[in-house]
Amino acid sequence: MSARLAIGPVDVDPIVREWVDAETLQRLVARHRRGDWGDVDARDARDNTLAAYRQQGALRSVFNLGRGLQVWVITSDLGQDSLHTTVLLPEDV
Repeated sequence: MSARLAIGPVDVDPIVREWVDAETLQRLVARHRRGDWGDVDARDARDNTLAAYRQQGALRSVFNLGRGLQVWVITSDLGQDSLHTTVLLPEDV
């Protein structure tokens, strides 16, 4: 998917800000916006692509940053006025 998706305002969990520098965060959000879902399995990638196409549901990207650190980027409420994106650690879901 090469189009840029509408992902709404982006909130970053304070714990993520402690562990990940601002440049990396921007790069991860940009990848998510382009439809690069990172390290999700084939089924989740297909579900994300379908949700993006239909503009309904949610998107989840998973990025493994090394040293055992994994960051999720989740866009909720596609197609709604409440559309928003959150960057967080999986254990914070």
